[in-house]
Amino acid sequence: MTDNRRTTGELRKEDAGGARYQSLETFAVDLARLAGEHIQRSLDREIEVEYKDLTGPAAPTDAVTDVDREIEALLVERIREAFPDHAILGEEGTHVFPEGFEFAWVLDPIDGTQNFVNGLPIYSCSVAVLRHGQPVAGAIWGASTHRLVPGVYHSRSHGPLSFNSMPLEAARPSRGKRLGLGAMPHDEDHHLHPGATSNAVHAERRLPWDRRHVGSGALEAAFVASGIFDSAFNTGPRVWDIAAGALLVQAGGRHIWTTAEGGWVPLTSFGTTEEELVAWRQPVLMATDAAYARIIADE
Repeated sequence: MTDNRRTTGELRKEDAGGARYQSLETFAVDLARLAGEHIQRSLDREIEVEYKDLTGPAAPTDAVTDVDREIEALLVERIREAFPDHAILGEEGTHVFPEGFEFAWVLDPIDGTQNFVNGLPIYSCSVAVLRHGQPVAGAIWGASTHRLVPGVYHSRSHGPLSFNSMPLEAARPSRGKRLGLGAMPHDEDHHLHPGATSNAVHAERRLPWDRRHVGSGALEAAFVASGIFDSAFNTGPRVWDIAAGALLVQAGGRHIWTTAEGGWVPLTSFGTTEEELVAWRQPVLMATDAAYARIIADE
């Protein structure tokens, strides 16, 4: 009898958690749509562009606009009104961390700002909710999507992958396709296989997809989740680039890994403290099991 009561209590707790996560997902979707609407309105006016990296051999590449900052401020205001005890971390400088926080919102107002600045319609807004460092809700608004319209990819912990509030089946059925797509720059193989030259990797592993580099890590994650990409690799995203995408990838039946002690391990948490979340930056691989085996596993 005691065991049965405990099991019932656990189920009720899961149901309560599921309802809470669904509410957080709904709010995240609303924020992502709000960001998308703000971006679309900005297309008809002049924008102000600055660069965060004005030194170094590749500078300047890290662009930020007044639109990025406006969106972040707008989303932060909405979150603080609705969830005053939640932490908030935004790419453009927001650091709100109440003592003993349980939930943290992680925001990237425009992921792919360089594309946005130059008019290439491949960028996104990423909104994630972490609980004790683990993603429990996420939404990614994309300027370009698999439906050829702007829209929001979203999910919650143990929930389905959805697009614009409709369930999304990963991967469109196709007949005769032999070559898929992978988001993996051509010069990054050495990060996947330390010690091996790029030429050696190419010679040993002829991967069954063409490579693409979208310029928005969050959108690449949404494309892996929805089956557009078989895999995506990023050498060092920040938590705001990948937190929402990590949840979506798993909701779509794909997997996400990072590195630890010289090998690839499942990515399960981004950290539980302000310091850990702010400092988080690690290589990330998102893929199907089959794609992971072709890229990483010894065969």
